[in-house]
Amino acid sequence: MTVTGGKQLAARLNALPDKMHDQVVEAVAKAALAVLDEMRRLTPRDSANPGKHAADGLTVVYSENGLKAFIGLPSDALASDYFWFRFLDGGTKGGTVQYRKAGKLGKRYSMTVPARPALHIRDRAVDGADVQQMISLAVRKALNEA
Repeated sequence: MTVTGGKQLAARLNALPDKMHDQVVEAVAKAALAVLDEMRRLTPRDSANPGKHAADGLTVVYSENGLKAFIGLPSDALASDYFWFRFLDGGTKGGTVQYRKAGKLGKRYSMTVPARPALHIRDRAVDGADVQQMISLAVRKALNEA
């Protein structure tokens, strides 16, 4: 039995990881931006406060290979600057809380926090973005093009 096209098949199979990587990186970026947009939409803005809002600090940082996306407040500086996002997302029981500002060791500050229900912004944003479906379609597309 004679087999033909083996070199072409081998070349296409060898190119598959690169094609799949490119497709998945594109899908991860698209899905991350969809989640970010949804998180920003779900994050309430305090119209009485002219300062920074939690939604303003939300961003996306990608890993070097592009296969991971860190969505929300991915750095310590952002998490510190927009710390109240945690209260919006997870809710508060209310009362007086004490905290320290970044870089100011020893000095404690306090503030009164109202009781708020958890908004579950992150969970609701991921559910609405259909991330798994976007990435699955990218993998399927790469396999079909191989």
